[in-house]
Amino acid sequence: MTTYPSSLRLNGLVRTGPVDICPRDVRLILAMIDAGLKDQQIHAFFSQPGRDFNPREILELRSTDRSSLPTPATRAELQAFLDGWSTYPPHSFLGHYYGEPGFFGNAWQVAYRFHPVGQGMLHSGELRQGRRRPFTWVYDCGSVTAAAQVESELDTLCAARNAAPGSKPRLDFVALSHFDADHISGLVHLLGLFEVKIILLPFLELWQRFWIAASAGDLAPAFLQFLVDPAGYLRGVDGGREARIVFVPPNSGDPPPALDLGPPEGPRGELDDRPMKLRLETDRVPDVVDGEIPEVTGQRLSAAEFLKVGSVLDIDGLWEFVPYNDAHQAKRCPAGFQAAVEPLIKTLLDASNPDDRKTALDALKAHYDTTFGDSAYRRNIISLFLYGGPVSAPAAAYIETCRTRLGGMAWRHEPDRSGLSATHFSILFTGDGSLNSKSRRTGFENFFTPHGRLEKASVFQVMHHGASGNSSPEVAALVAPWASIFCSDPSKGHKHPDADVLRQFWPYKCVQVDDAHGWRMLGVFEF
Repeated sequence: MTTYPSSLRLNGLVRTGPVDICPRDVRLILAMIDAGLKDQQIHAFFSQPGRDFNPREILELRSTDRSSLPTPATRAELQAFLDGWSTYPPHSFLGHYYGEPGFFGNAWQVAYRFHPVGQGMLHSGELRQGRRRPFTWVYDCGSVTAAAQVESELDTLCAARNAAPGSKPRLDFVALSHFDADHISGLVHLLGLFEVKIILLPFLELWQRFWIAASAGDLAPAFLQFLVDPAGYLRGVDGGREARIVFVPPNSGDPPPALDLGPPEGPRGELDDRPMKLRLETDRVPDVVDGEIPEVTGQRLSAAEFLKVGSVLDIDGLWEFVPYNDAHQAKRCPAGFQAAVEPLIKTLLDASNPDDRKTALDALKAHYDTTFGDSAYRRNIISLFLYGGPVSAPAAAYIETCRTRLGGMAWRHEPDRSGLSATHFSILFTGDGSLNSKSRRTGFENFFTPHGRLEKASVFQVMHHGASGNSSPEVAALVAPWASIFCSDPSKGHKHPDADVLRQFWPYKCVQVDDAHGWRMLGVFEF
């Protein structure tokens, strides 16, 4: 092997060992062969500093029996790969090899992805280590300006999971922040594509669920059925029957304790194939839930579970998801309101044609507006916050970020310049929650500050698409994120984010996710 002067810094740009062609590249090379490209043309796409390989390997692929090889990439996949090169040639080592089983040895890998779905939100993420099955999640999946793109992005995500033929790829949990269409419109499609293990959603009493119904301009029958009986509806759709439905009750105010960090169990590294272990503590939902109409609403609540107060979702004792249901911040239900609204709800449910349904919905809306005011903001403060991050700070981490386009094509992965690091790459979702008052900010701060969670939450999804009514000038400095994600459509509807909120977060690296551009973070870290 050639040796180099010790004073020469190679910076990893000169190969010192063999190069393995990953299955993804094999599929692309086979597709290029079938498309008639010459070996030298193909080689140019896959050889780069630190990864030069012999063109004879392409020649061998030409002559090898394909029964032993992966199937070639589809024409659409190959075209997407070429289109990406024509815009920004990918150069990232991490971006290229992320997800290859065992490539990073015993290091952990994490991916956050905010998909381009316009005025709405779709986030997907995953944790990987060695050859273990990845732990995957989704937070919200809806849009009101680009609903078809939600399904398209979910289709692309499903295909990327590479499930065995005849099976669905696994999603360890799906979290819903609240029940507005721009956050759940793609849920049924998602359940049809994936094997979802847990559906996590905030618990809302009946009068709170029908506050959403009363605010809807056009109440679809399926959405009404969901509001009447969320657990029953989810159990009835394709893919929902086997999922555990876990409601997060309103928080008591006390933050969850720090996890007990015992020694890791079992082997670690690329030969480790144990599934990642998710732990959470739940209680069964009582047969009779206060506020429900007997024999009419919430009939399948007993098939669900309540997350125990103070419990978190714990993965191997090394990573945690901490939910925060701020429903207690909503205006309390006045005495007698539930009894007064119950016959209006029954009338709406009994309506047999669109005209009767509209009349009943108008009457229900008028009663809610008289009691609570007609502000949509008030119902949007009922939202499930969710923190995710390592329990203890990793010893080392390398982070890259990139902008993405519809379909998942990366513009270009590059080293993150916002400051994300081993101690600062946790994520905090807010849905359509509100931090616009001192009491709400204090409750939020008291819940997430202990054990360093708020300090580590450096990727922050800004509340309610950046709406002024849900924020305040103090929020940006309180969270001090290193990436502030605005999921909205600035050109349609409410045209969020509002300018004042954007100005408040401007020092904290604002990232616009809309119907054309998404955002992704990749990280490799070790404890």
